[in-house]
Amino acid sequence: MELIIHMKSFAKSTSSLLVAGAIAATGLGVSTSANAFTTFNADEVKGSITYYTNRTDLIESGVFKRYEEEFKKLYPKVTEVKVVGFADYQGGIRPRMNTGDYGDIVLVLPSVPSEQYANFYEPLNDMYHNTEIYFYDTWADKGNIYGISMGNAVEGLVYNKEVLAKAGVETPIKTLTDFYAACDKIKALGKTPIYVNFGAQWPLQQFDKLPLVIEGNDQVYEKMLTQDAPFSDPNSAYYKSLKFLKTLIYNGYVEKDLMTNSWEDSKNAIAKGEAGMYYLGNWVIPQVIERGAKSENIGFMPIPADDSGVLKAQINHDWAYAVSKFSKNKTTAKAFVQYLLEKSDFDAVAGFIPTVKNRLPSLPQLHEYLNYNPQMIQSPVNSSKFIEVTNKSKIDFYSGGYIQDVMTADDFDAALKKLDARWKRAKERVK
Repeated sequence: MELIIHMKSFAKSTSSLLVAGAIAATGLGVSTSANAFTTFNADEVKGSITYYTNRTDLIESGVFKRYEEEFKKLYPKVTEVKVVGFADYQGGIRPRMNTGDYGDIVLVLPSVPSEQYANFYEPLNDMYHNTEIYFYDTWADKGNIYGISMGNAVEGLVYNKEVLAKAGVETPIKTLTDFYAACDKIKALGKTPIYVNFGAQWPLQQFDKLPLVIEGNDQVYEKMLTQDAPFSDPNSAYYKSLKFLKTLIYNGYVEKDLMTNSWEDSKNAIAKGEAGMYYLGNWVIPQVIERGAKSENIGFMPIPADDSGVLKAQINHDWAYAVSKFSKNKTTAKAFVQYLLEKSDFDAVAGFIPTVKNRLPSLPQLHEYLNYNPQMIQSPVNSSKFIEVTNKSKIDFYSGGYIQDVMTADDFDAALKKLDARWKRAKERVK
């Protein structure tokens, strides 16, 4: 079975409504529901497993080695938890998916159509009830769930408080005009206003997410199926998102060496006060702190999308754990997933809102963010038709590649019109 994917598929979930509601109401997203988790027999959890992850940093820092030792203490018959990392996860794992040789635990590839889940992943219905975890049915098909979110995040501006204070920037920044003014003030200090990680490419996926905030609802992607020029129309959410990035680059608000900058170096820049802001999810905050920033000097606020003064925010799940359909040790694989979700400190390390509802988030910056009371917009579901159109258009959404091409094109508007043409041809091929 060949796997063909391009666009991220935001899966539907009644649970996603609960996430936004619970978090907005409590600032924590904590449930008081009873714990009815699956328990595993220690005699049956044994042998070795392989986990393919995107968190190469946690391999290098020894975190996963610590998790292996903790897991072995819980289940003494386990001999090895081998963790293999890919910085470019899709590029690393996708060829393996087509061979059936992809270990025991993987992450659900973004935009795998739900009808293909059963070809690659093992059902996980026996692990949790729908009231116990967020985004329960996000990776579901025909009554089976195939993925469980690693954790959940909101998108916004991660910022160095000292830099913004020295620049005279007040927080939160509520309008787009004030945001540009803040960038001017930070630039005047000799600092990089906002680090977009242009060269690393994948962080540019934020500008595939920003249209949700610009539009103010979760229908922005499906709306593209009805638009003649979703990229070049100045009134479209995608145009406004890409124009926003173009403005940041044109005005010199981003890092100077666009193509040669390093993702790892960008964390140092924020931590040391060489740059003022990131536009990323809360998951990056612990990584910045790890680079030497004091937690109390790192803030987090929603990103303004217009001049209305109304703050909006996207809340979404992260990657999802899955167990390979071809795993020869599925029980141990499931037990390790459960350990990561319930027993490990991964939520704290990653800066996540925990997937398991009765676990508290540990990140203080989330409290600041939620105190601004942004309008929450949940990650939406995309129809099969939308996914098919994106596949045929060969526009590599959520990779950053097409965004690099647009930003470096000689003619920005012409580049957007080329995207429109590809999108139109793809729509005509899908009935």
